[in-house]
Amino acid sequence: MKKLILFDIDGTLINPGTLARKLIDEAITDLTGKSPGLSVEDVAGFTDPSIVRNALLKLKFKAGNLDKNVETIFATYLKKLKKQYPDYSKPKLYEDAVNLVNACKDQGWHVGLFSGNLREGAKIKLNRFNLWNEFSFGIFGDEAYERGDMLWMAPELAWDAFCEAYTHDRIVLVGDTPNDAKVAYENNVRSLIVCRRPRWLDKIISENPTWIVKTLENCQEIVNWIKES
Repeated sequence: MKKLILFDIDGTLINPGTLARKLIDEAITDLTGKSPGLSVEDVAGFTDPSIVRNALLKLKFKAGNLDKNVETIFATYLKKLKKQYPDYSKPKLYEDAVNLVNACKDQGWHVGLFSGNLREGAKIKLNRFNLWNEFSFGIFGDEAYERGDMLWMAPELAWDAFCEAYTHDRIVLVGDTPNDAKVAYENNVRSLIVCRRPRWLDKIISENPTWIVKTLENCQEIVNWIKES
């Protein structure tokens, strides 16, 4: 049976470095005059809209219309990201994830992106590695405030893209954070979580991932797990 395999970006396909997080922090500071001091735990596994809204609430920032202020922050952020990210030296491509993408394609499965990044931000990051055009389908932070809502929308958006009806039991989310495991479990979607940060292991396990691995290197074994599920 054909599967839909959704790949997270940050921490799964690439190690993005810290620049994007710092630029979101800077854009918030530019508007509010205060830094929210965003940490990796504030951003990993969340959508860009929820990150910014939570930061504004943390700062108790109430000036003007919230949605308008979020839009202003994103405009500043994306402008800086587009200018700085292509020459940023820290990002790293995870070859094991790219190999898994190709192995899934070889099975005739549809693959897509599932990322809390804004679509334009995701494109900037993946273009750093000429990877954006490898995916004809994606669900991004533009679509929904919470990742769980994004996953709920996946079958409808996949139908629009592929004219293929995917029920949740035919979808696999490949991610790296506890929240990826959590939203998959809550939406009856199988999850493959690559634990690239050992300190997150216990938390990932507590969120009931279907499969958890240290790397994605054993593509054939992973493909077999998915085929048999």
